[in-house]
Amino acid sequence: MRALSELEGCVLGHMWKHGPCTAYAIRKEMLESPSSHWSGSAGAIYPLLERLEKRRLVASRRSARGDRQHWLYELTTKGLDAFLAWLTPPLNPDIISIAPDPLRTRMYFFGVLPPARRATFLAQAREKLRNHIEQINESRADDEFDRYAIRGAIRLTRARIAWLEDVEHSLTKPAPPKKSASPKKRASRKKR
Repeated sequence: MRALSELEGCVLGHMWKHGPCTAYAIRKEMLESPSSHWSGSAGAIYPLLERLEKRRLVASRRSARGDRQHWLYELTTKGLDAFLAWLTPPLNPDIISIAPDPLRTRMYFFGVLPPARRATFLAQAREKLRNHIEQINESRADDEFDRYAIRGAIRLTRARIAWLEDVEHSLTKPAPPKKSASPKKRASRKKR
């Protein structure tokens, strides 16, 4: 069986945690995530659910709520096995490697900006990260594992702020004075 993508694993995990659910409920959860990594678009979720159903990882059934008909998706035994394989070791390198970070990527090219624009960038990035921490703090935590994940997100965001502060400090401290030639080197230059 082919390994699950991160989004597939997350969707199966959502079904494990919350039970049978609609595609809309999954989309809503993704859209409300403080991470921009997750795509809650209809163009991502609906085809994904169809693929999971073709692979027999989820099963769907018609259901009604009031006058509205909808499809409920539920984790199958095969889906639970796939979810557990995704969740547990062995962890592939993509899981433990450094995650993509658009701020870090931009830092590679920071030298093109004049000092004033660098300072503006750093100040705005720190402010937006602090606002992001407030947003993360407002996240719903249904159990202790949600709280662990939220705390991890807050710590990672604080680490990004500290890194930007380090960058700013390094860029604003005066350059070390150029070393002058030692007395011996000056004397040897005079002899030439």
